[in-house]
Amino acid sequence: MTILDSEQDGQEARSQAPGQQYKRPDHGGNVAQATIAAVRSMIHDELRPGDLLPPQRDLARALNVSRATLREALSILATLGEIVPKENGRGFLCADPTETPATPSWRFAARYPLTEVYQFRYVVESYAAELAAISHTGDEIETLRGTIVAFRKAALAEDLMAYVQADFDFHHLVMSIGRNKLLVDMHQTFASVLLESQRLIAGRRGNLLIAVQEHDHILQAIAMRDPDGARYYMRKHLSMAASRAGLPLSEVP
Repeated sequence: MTILDSEQDGQEARSQAPGQQYKRPDHGGNVAQATIAAVRSMIHDELRPGDLLPPQRDLARALNVSRATLREALSILATLGEIVPKENGRGFLCADPTETPATPSWRFAARYPLTEVYQFRYVVESYAAELAAISHTGDEIETLRGTIVAFRKAALAEDLMAYVQADFDFHHLVMSIGRNKLLVDMHQTFASVLLESQRLIAGRRGNLLIAVQEHDHILQAIAMRDPDGARYYMRKHLSMAASRAGLPLSEVP
């Protein structure tokens, strides 16, 4: 999704007085995550569905972030269905949570087709799950179980930001437990692409608990030291995730 700079003046949006600053929460030094949280808080607490967000130059100044950081935050919020672009492409509106969100575009399309992303994940993550079933420790299983607890909590609360992060954490931890450093580095190198593929699913809403149940099956197989089962459930999960992202099942093994 292309993020266009808003050229609307302050009268078109119910924003704050000039010079007043929104509070940007501390997210452990992660400016992008803090910016997303601040904009999301503004959407939920100060605006209503259909309201226009303040112009990007004003919002970036109020949050004390660069325009590039703000554009990234808005792109993520659009993928999650929190905001939608105006028909003329100039600015964003707060989405109506009672309406079915529009299907977001895949913003890495110029580099990696979404089909290829899920094909990559299908091969790499299923093998990592197999390795994790062989090499895990008890403490690692408990840590993995903690990501599912966070995942379920976010699903029940419909906290999409926390949901996507817990989803990513689970998959990255499985990669780490597999103890193949090259696989871990590959997963981290393409973290932004993989995270976006997971945001795409969350943005479509639906039953968020389905993926939680799928993670449970993967965990159980890993904990039982069942590499065949871990590979099977990871592949099944990723095939279903691809389907939820809008891909035909025939495009992913």
